[in-house]
Amino acid sequence: MDKIDFKQIKKLPPQEKIKVLRQIEVELTKLIEIRKKEIEESNKEIEDNKTEIAEAEALLAEARDEFQVLEKIQTPELKKVEIEKLFRPKEEEGLEGIAAREPAAVLAEKQARIEELSRKPMEELYNAVVGIRKDVEQTGVETLYQQSQTEEISAALYEKKKAVENNEYNPSQKAKHLMTAAEQMMQNYL
Repeated sequence: MDKIDFKQIKKLPPQEKIKVLRQIEVELTKLIEIRKKEIEESNKEIEDNKTEIAEAEALLAEARDEFQVLEKIQTPELKKVEIEKLFRPKEEEGLEGIAAREPAAVLAEKQARIEELSRKPMEELYNAVVGIRKDVEQTGVETLYQQSQTEEISAALYEKKKAVENNEYNPSQKAKHLMTAAEQMMQNYL
């Protein structure tokens, strides 16, 4: 709006003054409404930016935590390789013996974890599934560790179902519901 020349308005006859002042009032009212809308939009944009900043800070904090975990993981020490020993067969055990023994130990550990999980309360298993799902949704990535946890929880749920079928475990209605919900969540989201 242009600058208002009140000196010129004062020189006008009374009827003209009223007409001009009403016109100015209408224009100023429109201008005020426009400015209010602009201020509201700016405030909304500021709030949106604050929300985005808070989310980014949360993701950054999570990334820092993961980085600290990765820093704490020790890298294995390099050992000097003696080439002669690689090609000389051992008499006690061959490569097949080593290969057969290692996976068996890993499988035994995994089975022990599954058995331990199957003895935990259903609510704890459900909460673990929910936690994994939230982490995956936040980051958009499912880690190998999370996949392994999901597989172990799934196997533990299977063990619980077998126990129910064999009348070794009688879960409450809530536990049955949580078991079903956890299985569906793993099928649909993980």
